[in-house]
Amino acid sequence: MDEIKVNLQKEVSLEEAERYAKNIASKYGDGILLSVHDSKTGYRAPEVYCCGEKPWEVYACNRGANLKISVNQFEFYFRIEVEGQAKY
Repeated sequence: MDEIKVNLQKEVSLEEAERYAKNIASKYGDGILLSVHDSKTGYRAPEVYCCGEKPWEVYACNRGANLKISVNQFEFYFRIEVEGQAKY
């Protein structure tokens, strides 16, 4: 899985971080956001509590995640498709 880390010099909300992440992901192809995690508050979407230490990551990987974008404390997992096929 490719990883991109963005450390902004300011605090951002989940919504702002998600806009940054979606903008970056769109440069790689058509994507779908599969899961989100906020390491500061513990928030996760979807709210899964199975599958080991990082269930949000396991959930996304089992659904084809191939791009992780971190914006400050937020992690976003995407499945990127290029011309109708998964990137990997």
